[in-house]
Amino acid sequence: MIKRLRFSIPRIGSRPAITYSAYRTASTAVHHAIRAAGFGVSAKAHMLAPGNLVARVSERQRFAHASTSIPKSCHVGDWAVRLGIIEPRREADFVIMVRDPWAVAHSIFVLSARKTHPEFSEECQDASDHTSLVDRAESIIFDRFPRDLMIRWMHEDAAIALSWSPLESAFDRLRGSGTAVCGPWRVLVLRADINDDLKSSALRSFFDRPSIAVTPKNGSLGTRASSHRLSQIAREAIARRPDIVSATYETPFCRHYWLPAELDSMRASWTKQPRVTA
Repeated sequence: MIKRLRFSIPRIGSRPAITYSAYRTASTAVHHAIRAAGFGVSAKAHMLAPGNLVARVSERQRFAHASTSIPKSCHVGDWAVRLGIIEPRREADFVIMVRDPWAVAHSIFVLSARKTHPEFSEECQDASDHTSLVDRAESIIFDRFPRDLMIRWMHEDAAIALSWSPLESAFDRLRGSGTAVCGPWRVLVLRADINDDLKSSALRSFFDRPSIAVTPKNGSLGTRASSHRLSQIAREAIARRPDIVSATYETPFCRHYWLPAELDSMRASWTKQPRVTA
């Protein structure tokens, strides 16, 4: 796939369309909408800065083992875009998704916890079991877990890969989108929390493709009771640290992409202790 994309790009007249986003930012639906619109080359990438790519696809770094660094990437599209577009500086259009940083952290934890911490694979039998798992989740999330991945990705991957200053680019917080030009690349930034109609409208305008339509994809972490329970555990753990959660929404990143009222709502959502259900 890497060679096919790398060597086909020069022979295709249309600009490649790249969906480029951090993990767990609802980028799959946007990528599918772009691909369905019939672009000559479209690809999805998560990491493009050289320091964030592993040498081999099989060497993926687990989220829970990220230490103080953002997780290294093994996505095949990353190397395809890095070798085929970034290094030769070929013209391309990039769509970048931004999402509530705590929603990203929560989603990553729920997705990865059972794989890296066996205790979360077991069913809670009583209230004491539940409390001990919330304690454990809190100790993980607020230790070396990449809870600030969304913000760090923008500064430590996108800004480096595209030679771009994201927070200096205009962004319409009312519509949840903004555009920029970075050398040979055009960039559309979309907020994940805006509705699909607004996403579709922004994509149609950016690409001049009236047929683009975003529909939900890959949005759920699962419908099993165990997934719901783990989501609840993670929410309770996050809500125990309101000062840290609130500080996230005071960062320049969040103030650039969301209106004050939206930040207040996001803060309230993550600092309110969820109602425990059996």
